[in-house]
Amino acid sequence: MLPRKTVRVLLLDPADRLLLMRMHDPNVGDASGLVLRDAYWVAIGGESEPGEDIATTARREVLEETGIANVRIGPPVWTTEHVLCVHGKNRLMQETFFLACTDTTDLNPDGWTELERQVVHEMRWWSLADLQATSDTIFPTSLVQHLAALLTGDIPASPIAIAP
Repeated sequence: MLPRKTVRVLLLDPADRLLLMRMHDPNVGDASGLVLRDAYWVAIGGESEPGEDIATTARREVLEETGIANVRIGPPVWTTEHVLCVHGKNRLMQETFFLACTDTTDLNPDGWTELERQVVHEMRWWSLADLQATSDTIFPTSLVQHLAALLTGDIPASPIAIAP
């Protein structure tokens, strides 16, 4: 199965709100090919380009998806591994999550790809309380559970594996 090295960025604003994007891609489903009916929320990020290290991917993805150039990329804090069916082919998603901070909440989608323009419906800054209260689908499913520790400064010495 073809691996897909992906970086996700847990981008926090000055109020410790997390930026998530609401999306739905009809060409992506679970390992059986089943596509979710409803949109879901995910951290910003994307696939590493050939020869690109994951910290560079994190910085590039933040700039492309938010327009924010002044971001402090911190350490990788989480990893997940799961299988998705992308355009009819199973891919082993190998995701690394970086903690990052910014002083601005102004977003600019000018750097979005055509695909992002089709599948991303909204971007929103979420407080931990809002995340804990929502019934919306958020991936990874364990994000809210693990985010609280990061917000209190409990940063793991090396990335921990979390549930996708």
